[in-house]
Amino acid sequence: MINISNLFPFRYGIFLKLLTTFLMVCIPIYLIGTLMSKSGVDIIRQQVLVLMKQKSDYFVSSMESELKNVLQLQENFLKDSDLQMISIRSDTLRPYEKTKTINDLHSKLMTLAASSRYIKEAFVLMPNLERRLSSVTGHTEMDPQELNDFLSRRPARSGIVALDDRLFIPMGFPYLTNSQFLLVIELSVDKISKDLADMNEQGTGVSYLMSNGNTDRFLIPSIDVPAGNTQLITHTTGIDSSLFKLDGISYLRFAKPFLASGWTLVTIAEEDEMLKPVHAFKKWSTMLYIISIFVIVIVSYLLLRFIHKPLRKLMQAFKKVEIGQFDINLQHLNKDEFHYLYNQFNQMTARLKFLVQQVYEQTIRSQRAELKQLQSQVNPHFLYNSLYILYRMAQEEDFEGVSAMSKHLGEYFKFITQNKDDFVSLEKELQHAKVYASIQQIRFGSRISIQFDERGSLQSWEVPRLIVQPFLENAIVHGLEDVYEGKIHVRVEANPGSLTIEIEDNGKGAPPELLRKWEEAGALEHEFSDHALWNVHRRLQLRYGKGSGIRLRTNPLGGLIAALILTTEGAVTYE
Repeated sequence: MINISNLFPFRYGIFLKLLTTFLMVCIPIYLIGTLMSKSGVDIIRQQVLVLMKQKSDYFVSSMESELKNVLQLQENFLKDSDLQMISIRSDTLRPYEKTKTINDLHSKLMTLAASSRYIKEAFVLMPNLERRLSSVTGHTEMDPQELNDFLSRRPARSGIVALDDRLFIPMGFPYLTNSQFLLVIELSVDKISKDLADMNEQGTGVSYLMSNGNTDRFLIPSIDVPAGNTQLITHTTGIDSSLFKLDGISYLRFAKPFLASGWTLVTIAEEDEMLKPVHAFKKWSTMLYIISIFVIVIVSYLLLRFIHKPLRKLMQAFKKVEIGQFDINLQHLNKDEFHYLYNQFNQMTARLKFLVQQVYEQTIRSQRAELKQLQSQVNPHFLYNSLYILYRMAQEEDFEGVSAMSKHLGEYFKFITQNKDDFVSLEKELQHAKVYASIQQIRFGSRISIQFDERGSLQSWEVPRLIVQPFLENAIVHGLEDVYEGKIHVRVEANPGSLTIEIEDNGKGAPPELLRKWEEAGALEHEFSDHALWNVHRRLQLRYGKGSGIRLRTNPLGGLIAALILTTEGAVTYE
């Protein structure tokens, strides 16, 4: 039995699987591409014929409508009173009346000629006066030969007469008599040829008009027909099929007859020119299929052997580092870039293991020391004014006030002196803030009111000590300094992953420049280093990460809103 693996000098069986899979995918794609190419030829051929039909229908419809309009205008002009007067009763007119009638009639002829882009000239032949009145040349003598040419030829069913490659529509009153007049409209062959040129936008064929009758037969080719294509027009006037060959070249032909004029519009296009994009696509797609097979086979093997496997091994090692496993030692036998990366990775993991231990211990010690230092700046801040308030109450013999004040001060200093932990429950912190608020309300009386609103699970949160009191103090001392009826509103929103405490007052607020500097405090920390609010801000960031801290903004009443934001993401746990 032949071992298929011996036929390929490759170590890994996955390569054969990739090669077989690729061939199984490419072969149907190539077959489908061939069928699509053949189908594309048929579709484009049909689309070309449809496009020829649409353009022909539009051109014929527009042309017939225009000719019908010209005939209607001509018939209406025959009834013109000036025309009948100058033709029938010219002998009875006085000279000035005859001149005026001729001038008016000339103006009307010019209007008739301008009514359609296909009218080249409109003129009247008046045999009884031997005069010719034209929209172009004006009032001149009549050429008898011109009149005889029209009288000797009967018009076609459409009323059109072909003379010397020119098209006329004669109409008399009565027709073919020498006693009255003959109104003639000459159609502009150049304008018709120019419109025919618009039928062939791609420039690969020809378009022309031909009359169907045997008498006065004429052809009007498009204005852009090359000299070589004149022979093509001559050979195709008697062909009726939509696909024919001439001198070994295949052509597509479409004919659209006019309903009223007895003409036929013929459009011819060279098939190979129309299908050239499909032929080029077929040629290049075949070359692409062949080249792509060899390229992908070679590249797949090289990627598999030299990049994919070593890279996958390195990726798995990084995943172990992500979960904290640093005891990894990668080996690579080939002396290439992966050999260098593996050695550097081994050195990096060893160094990381040492640095993580060292930096973690130093960071924890540094943060706890800074927490103690920042907290110590807050503790004695309230002591001085409290004793003075008691002194004044005792002098005024306000024993109830002294009793209430002493009770609140006892609770206040009990919280500060007995609880040495860095963190307390949110309930205790808010209770301490309420005690502080009660002391200030005793001090200021009806000048201030402080309201607390609490929502959420307060029991699930622990916060640094003394983070709410500095904001109440700042609002009372600075915000409500010049306000007679000050209001402070404390809102607490406790969620499982975030905690927001907002302290809002109706005071004078803060200058925009100060708020801007607060947002830039990361770069201007020295400007706020002694500020109580900055101390709380730094404590929150040390504990809960950079996403936490204090946000300051102005409320619609002009006061200040200080928001304390705590998030569990990025929080540091102390053991």
